Amino acid sequence: MKEDMKPERRRFLRAGSLLLGGLGLQTVGLPVPGLATASARASGGNLVYVGLGGSYERAIRAAVFAPFASANGITLYVTTGGSNVPKIAAMVNANRTDWDLVDAQGTTLAQFIAARLLEELDTSIIEVSGLFDLSKVTKYSVPWYQFSLNLFWNGSAVRGTMSSWADLWDVKKFPGKRGLSKLPWFSLEIALLADGVDMRKLYPLDVDRAFASLDRIKPHAVFLTTSALANAASAQDVVAGILSLGRVKAIQKSGINLKYSWDQAVVDIEQLVVLRGAPDRENAMRAIAYSITPEPQKRVLASLGYAPTLKSVLDAIAPEQAKDLPGTAATAANSFYLNSAWWGEHGASVGNRWEAWLAS
Repeated sequence: MKEDMKPERRRFLRAGSLLLGGLGLQTVGLPVPGLATASARASGGNLVYVGLGGSYERAIRAAVFAPFASANGITLYVTTGGSNVPKIAAMVNANRTDWDLVDAQGTTLAQFIAARLLEELDTSIIEVSGLFDLSKVTKYSVPWYQFSLNLFWNGSAVRGTMSSWADLWDVKKFPGKRGLSKLPWFSLEIALLADGVDMRKLYPLDVDRAFASLDRIKPHAVFLTTSALANAASAQDVVAGILSLGRVKAIQKSGINLKYSWDQAVVDIEQLVVLRGAPDRENAMRAIAYSITPEPQKRVLASLGYAPTLKSVLDAIAPEQAKDLPGTAATAANSFYLNSAWWGEHGASVGNRWEAWLAS
């Protein structure tokens, strides 16, 4: 363990696996034979990765972070809360940062940057020249995969085909409980699309119109975290809703008759960031560098169905597979990118209104 680690951090990591389990953290140590040199394995140290929970977190840990940690002799701790901006802001601003590496969606990234919660990328460690779109890189983050949120429905409970968010709002034609996101981003966008706004003219968002549209669906919907929404779809407690395509496909594999549409799909880019004051800053930077190399990018695609951001891997995807992946030329015409810059500017005020609306 590093000698310059904060005293709180030392006590935190020495607490033992029982305490860590109680705090929602897990240690990970999966050997990956032949992956590292002896000098890399001897480097050691710790890394706290903050993910998003559920099957996603298990898959992403196995595909990327456990191999990285094993290859470099690093003790990996995993917890959730990557989208909890207030909690992270309180931790960082109090100079008590216990987390290192955070899995951040585009809107969360914009809020992190606006609040000055992040370390700048160490360009001596992280090489970004091979990424598919350098305009997506910031001085604080790199895009490491692309994902979509698609309209889904249970083919055993819904008659016919749903092909738009307006169909999701149409409870007369397609009756049954809806499952929607507990986050305001994604929710306001699809509410406006359901109300007839053109997909290419969404931004700046008409917030009042979005909430008026949400008022109409609220009596027929539950608003859940991503993991809870996936569980509700798996348990068939909801007949239709919005969910990341990777989770939809995982549920399909379990035998549930979920269908989905690419029409008006929302595409976002997942980012990896290092919190300001991270105790294991260098290990976090090295983990980011590893995440945008070919093998972990391929494993993320294979295990979760998320599109790579490394151009060499993206370009090698077979045309038939590209038709069912976000961020490819084959699906671009039917989908749109979430505008994280708009949410970075308006997220706090809209978020307050959203929480009040959910509670009402």
